[in-house]
Amino acid sequence: MSIGWVLLGAGRHAERNVVPQFKNASGAKRVAVVSRDRARGEAFAQKHGFARAYASLQEALRDPEVDALYDATPDGLHAGHAIEAAKAGKHSLIDKPLAISLREGEQAIEACRQHGVKLGVVFNQRHEAVHRQARSLVLAGEIGEVVLARVQVLLRPAQGTPAPYGGNWRTDPKMRSGGVLMSIGDHAYDTLAYLIGQDIEEVCAFTDATRADAPNERMAAMMLKLSGGAAGHAVSTSKTPFALRPFEIHGTKGSLILTNTYTYLSGAGEDPRPSLELLNERGSSVQHFAPTECFRLEIEQFNRAIQGEGEPMTSAREGLRALAIAEAMYESVRGGRVVKVAEFLR
Repeated sequence: MSIGWVLLGAGRHAERNVVPQFKNASGAKRVAVVSRDRARGEAFAQKHGFARAYASLQEALRDPEVDALYDATPDGLHAGHAIEAAKAGKHSLIDKPLAISLREGEQAIEACRQHGVKLGVVFNQRHEAVHRQARSLVLAGEIGEVVLARVQVLLRPAQGTPAPYGGNWRTDPKMRSGGVLMSIGDHAYDTLAYLIGQDIEEVCAFTDATRADAPNERMAAMMLKLSGGAAGHAVSTSKTPFALRPFEIHGTKGSLILTNTYTYLSGAGEDPRPSLELLNERGSSVQHFAPTECFRLEIEQFNRAIQGEGEPMTSAREGLRALAIAEAMYESVRGGRVVKVAEFLR
């Protein structure tokens, strides 16, 4: 059974990262693309194999061939689009974040529940093969009890700079979720928690933001206390164009060292192949991986969820928890204190 998809948003991210893998997703029928500029949308549809283009979501939702939407629009539109789609009986797979506030996220979840449709959030790095293998090794006890996990994720300036240093919607506080703490930092702490199989319970963060009421940070450093007793350290930045993206997990019986992860952020001339080194009493062993089509796997898993075969890789509730973690981070920045994530969850 094929699922009919509409792609909402024909911007750089969709064209560079999502669409090339959409084409390879089994069971995904490219029905339509939505762009406010109809001519742009029609050109995009023709170029990438979508059957037609619409100038509004409302038009697309009336299309009987559309079963689900992939939302690649600015952050501030995500929740509203999911609610509209739910009312039309359509499923929604949303690029993270779920929303720009917990209240909006809760409203989207409730609308989808009421109308009996699926809602998923794209944290694509959970699908990366090197990350899945690392998680398997951790859960199998290969490094013993996890003590510390550290990750650094950077956004190279050429790939887009968070507000106010970049342009377009990222400069509008009604459209964006924050600076690098949200734009890429949520990938860092979500992947860290996923790999070691523990929930983030307490956070402490600081940033280089110049305004507490309108986060515009280009560097965020985050300390995490996790449910299994591990400590986490995550850094996200758009200020270091030549920095690497190391990921380390250290346990009582060994360590895992991941390199070249987050392959879709790889720069020109950079080796995109991830590697995973296991260090324990038996010595050192290294595995190399081909880059993973994470967005393709995300879409295929969501197709299966729609057909009653499991749930999305990242459920709406997990997406809401990611928002709560971010809110706790920003509260820590404002108040200079350790903050419990539970303070922001109902």
